[in-house]
This record gives sequence, C-alpha cells and structure tokens, in this order.
Amino acid sequence: MRTVTFADRKVVDLLNEKFVVVWNNHNVDRNTKGVQASYSAAEMAAYPEGGGGNNLHTIVADPDGAVLSSLRGYWSASALLGELDFSLGLSAGNRVERHGARATSLRAEAAKLLTEHPEEAGRRVKESPVLKRKAALELLAACHGTEGFEEIQGIEIWLTNIAENSRARVFR
Repeated sequence: MRTVTFADRKVVDLLNEKFVVVWNNHNVDRNTKGVQASYSAAEMAAYPEGGGGNNLHTIVADPDGAVLSSLRGYWSASALLGELDFSLGLSAGNRVERHGARATSLRAEAAKLLTEHPEEAGRRVKESPVLKRKAALELLAACHGTEGFEEIQGIEIWLTNIAENSRARVFR
C-alpha cells in the first residue's frame, strides 16, 4: 500500500484533505522490526486491483471515532479512491443500509462479468483479467457485508487500544 497506493498523488491529496491517517503494522509474522511487508511481483500481478494481505486494514471513522467502513487487504489507488469517496457519504445512521446496497451492487457486477465472458469460466484467476476483476469485486463486496459490523465494533476497541498505547504513527 505504501509503495503503490499511497504513492498516488490523488490518494495522498484526498487523504490529507478529508481524513486522518494512522498507520499501525499489526502483523509481525509478515515482516520484522517495522519493516514494510514486501509482496512479490507475482502477488502484485495476481491482484492488480486489490485483495490479499488481510494484515492490512483501511478504517474510516467519523469525527466522533465511530467506524463507518473497514477495508481488508491491499487495494489499488483507483479502488481505494472509489471506496474513500463512498465513505464520505456514510454516517452512523446510514452505514448499514449503504454498505448492504454497495455489497449487493458489487456482487451483481462480479456475476455480470461471467455472464458477459462465459469463456473465462474454469480458467485460473491469475491467468484471466476478467477473473482478476471478478475476484477483486467479490473481495471488496465482502468488506461491505453488513455481517461484518460486529468486527467493526472490535476494530473501534482495537483503535482505542492503539491510541492508548501510543504504538501508532501518524503520517502527513
């Protein structure tokens, strides 16, 4: 995320203008002593739009600290920009309904890809741009599933613990 997604000027500008960015590396198995986890060229090629890397969480909270959205994994700059734009319209009062509608829309878009490209069925995801897109849409839809709001409550607690323990670094 740091070397690709957060290197995109549009992402940086939007984050600096509308969000407070906190970075915490919470998967010590993937890297050592705070060094950024590296993904091979094959991993990046397999998921050009996003996915994988469940040690990564992009969390959007309102000014009162209530978590509105949580994306798991790596996401390309264009995918993250779309999700940040979506998050700007969320509130504690509408998040469940809007996430549910977004998940339904993303799943429908993923299903439509196979309808439009039946020849791709049965191919390996890594070998098909259509299936890569479908996989990314399905992973993104899973981030919007309303069944995950119990997890979001846990993330709020997790964020509080991070702040209290001063283990987070804030980037500008």
